Amino acid sequence: MNLETRLFAYGTLKQGSPMHDQLCRGVRSVIPARLWGRLYELPSGCPALLVPTVAVLGEATLAPEEDHVRLGDTLHQSAEEYSREGWRPVTGQLITLDDYRNAWPTLDAWEDAAPDRPLLFHRAIVRIERSNGIPTTAWTYIVPHLPEGSRELVTGEWPVPAPLPAGE
Repeated sequence: MNLETRLFAYGTLKQGSPMHDQLCRGVRSVIPARLWGRLYELPSGCPALLVPTVAVLGEATLAPEEDHVRLGDTLHQSAEEYSREGWRPVTGQLITLDDYRNAWPTLDAWEDAAPDRPLLFHRAIVRIERSNGIPTTAWTYIVPHLPEGSRELVTGEWPVPAPLPAGE
C-alpha cells in the first residue's frame, strides 16, 4: 500500500517557513499550487483559510487509514463545479509526504486540529491546482469561522509580500 499523502500548505507549513523543517518529515516533493478560497491573518499573526463549503471533499476522522483511502478516492471523483465569485486564488505548495501515519499526528497537533476535538482549524480534503494547471486533491487546514479581528489577505499569499522600494 502506498503510504504517501498530500498537503496543501499556505502558511507556516510552507517550505522556507521555520516550522516546515521541524514539522514536515519525510518530504518527497514540494511544488507550487493554488486553490480558490479566502486567506486571512488571525489576530495572532498566523494565516487561516476559508474555502467554499462545496470545495470540501471530506474531513479528517479518528480513522487515519480510512482518511488515507478517502484522499485516494477523491482523485477519481469528478470535480463539482462551483462559482468562484467572491473567492480568490490562494497560493501555496503541494507537499507530498512519504507516510501519512507519521505526518498527521504531528501536523494536527501543531494546527490544534485533532479530529476528535478540532478547535480553530479542521483538516479537510480540497481540490487544488498544481502550477501547471493540473487538478489534484490534498489535505489542508481550514477554519469554518474566523475569530474577531482577523483581516483578509487579498493577495492570497502569506506572508504578505513586502512592497518594492520606490523607484524599482
